[in-house]
Amino acid sequence: MRNLKQIISDSIGTFIIVSLAYIASYTVTSGLISPIQDIAFPNNRSASILFLPHGIRILAIYYYGWKALPLLLPSVYLMWFIDVYGNGIPLNPIQPIIHLVCCLIAVQLASRAFKGILEKEWKLLLFSGVIGSVSSSVITNYILNMSFLNITVFQFIIGDISGQIILMVMLIYLFKFSRMVRN
Repeated sequence: MRNLKQIISDSIGTFIIVSLAYIASYTVTSGLISPIQDIAFPNNRSASILFLPHGIRILAIYYYGWKALPLLLPSVYLMWFIDVYGNGIPLNPIQPIIHLVCCLIAVQLASRAFKGILEKEWKLLLFSGVIGSVSSSVITNYILNMSFLNITVFQFIIGDISGQIILMVMLIYLFKFSRMVRN
């Protein structure tokens, strides 16, 4: 049996890694992607066309299950406060919780439904990301705007899915590069 000190140390390390991954992906999205998007689409302030943090949410929930929610919440709200609230973007503070819960449900449903069917883990992650994005976008839009579908829903879905795909490709090449450097 591991001692309490080791468990706390592992938990803090996991919290730091997940938080830094979310903050880094959000920083890249808001610092690099958003300025380019503002030039190309000046009237779109609520949704990113490439939202990398969605991939971090899916990965964290896939590997840590429900325990990812308390790991992600502080960094999610920190970035929401800095970027969304700080820039006057009209997003509701309940949205991050809705997105996390929908991603948790999506990962659990996809893991159970496709266990043994999808031979590659990345397919399960992408499928979970699509389910999580569609459900959270539709639910959030209904709660805030009393409408299931409008252009904003599709912008969020496109941004989440494209961000997850790009993040996964970036991670694949990052891991390949790190293996190459080690050898």
